[in-house]
Amino acid sequence: MGLIVCSNSMPRWNETGLSPRSPGGLVPLLAALLKDRGGDWVCTAPADRSVPDTTVRLKGDITLHPVQLDPQVQEDHYLTIGVRLMLWLFHYLLDTPRDPLLDSDFTRAWGSYEVANRAYADRLAALNVTAGDDLLVNDYHLFLVPEMVTSAGGPRPATLSYFHGLPWCEPQYYAILPAAIRSRILASLLCCDVVGFHDSRWADAFTRCCLRLLPGCQAGAGWVTYRERTTRIAVTPFPVDTGELERLSTEERTLTWRQRIAEQAHGRRIVARADRLDLWKNHLRGFAAYRSLLEANPRLAHEWHFCAVTTTPTRTTERSRAYQQECEAAVNEINERFAPSPEMPAVSLVYPDAAGSRHCVTALLSQADVTLVNPIIDGMNLVAKEALFLGRGTPVLLSVNAGAFEHLAPYVTPIEPFDTVATADALLTAMQTPPNTPAPDAGRDRQTSLSTALAPGAGATTWWDNLRDLARQARTSPADGDGR
Repeated sequence: MGLIVCSNSMPRWNETGLSPRSPGGLVPLLAALLKDRGGDWVCTAPADRSVPDTTVRLKGDITLHPVQLDPQVQEDHYLTIGVRLMLWLFHYLLDTPRDPLLDSDFTRAWGSYEVANRAYADRLAALNVTAGDDLLVNDYHLFLVPEMVTSAGGPRPATLSYFHGLPWCEPQYYAILPAAIRSRILASLLCCDVVGFHDSRWADAFTRCCLRLLPGCQAGAGWVTYRERTTRIAVTPFPVDTGELERLSTEERTLTWRQRIAEQAHGRRIVARADRLDLWKNHLRGFAAYRSLLEANPRLAHEWHFCAVTTTPTRTTERSRAYQQECEAAVNEINERFAPSPEMPAVSLVYPDAAGSRHCVTALLSQADVTLVNPIIDGMNLVAKEALFLGRGTPVLLSVNAGAFEHLAPYVTPIEPFDTVATADALLTAMQTPPNTPAPDAGRDRQTSLSTALAPGAGATTWWDNLRDLARQARTSPADGDGR
């Protein structure tokens, strides 16, 4: 029995096989899984055509299958539909007075999205997927692949799984999509044996969308039945690779970043945040909360340094570029008012290069005195898990709208992401906690349960085994149990 994974993202590799990128996220998880199990990885080749449209065989019985797309198709698929529609939809970020504009340009872009999904289905057909294979499809880029694979007439794989790394929005908001498209996406996903999410809220929202927008659907706790097929709805959050975090912590590049961050702090304690400059990460309210603390007590800037490590999105839009400018302007304004000196900024916005970003984040989180994670809404947010592991007991303030909050609630301070005043209050309380203060109920039992929440079982392999087992159950006992 073989494992086949599909994702829009392509991994890095070298002569020794797949090379690590970070301790968490989809690509590292799939890389760890294939390193353990071997198998095939179908992924989108870079737009610059630096990777040939041929198979790449790696050590460990791993084969990559890059899918080459026409540049215009890739632009429409990734940016127009993937970012401007899907990412903004599932994060409640559509500018509904203006978008989506369902005109001829949208129709062309959706046609490109179908072409890209068809290219994946065709590559899978060329692999001769058999009834002995397990197929895992990932994320919003490939919504139509399950439909295309199961309607092709060939053998159905032993298990067909889909995992959704984003939030899933409520039916009224999901219904912004054109009726034919929204129904087709749901019906395609219900061709799978299991559909997985990071958080029960996203799983429940998906189920409600099916019940409301697909006539004839039935659902129970952890399952949806449509057209005589039952799909398990699973909550299986990604684990953090704690071993990779430990390895990163000792690397020379991480130690260099630790020194640079410490020099920038000038002996002050550190408030940390680390995330990409995505619209939903909520940087501006985080900076506004910190500014309000400094307005009430300017001396805090002599005692504390707010260090925000960030990267820009792979493909930017006019909204993300404007957002970056607003964040930089907010940081500059805080520093002009409150920095003790030009050499001691009150707030730093750090842009590490792509090769060193994980080392920089690891260095920051491992020496933070408080970590702020305040997304408006997030499918998971693995930074919160990384902060808990690397911080060894330092306070982590986590948005209640992050998918990770469901699993980490006993170990973090909850914050309401839209409430800047409440965020400032929570920050001040955390900053006033004496260093090295044990967390409430600290002890072996708490540490054991935290370890389970961060990286259950054996990490990527256990995550996949749980998802695959639920897919197998959907074949053998269609609506028995809750799927969670």
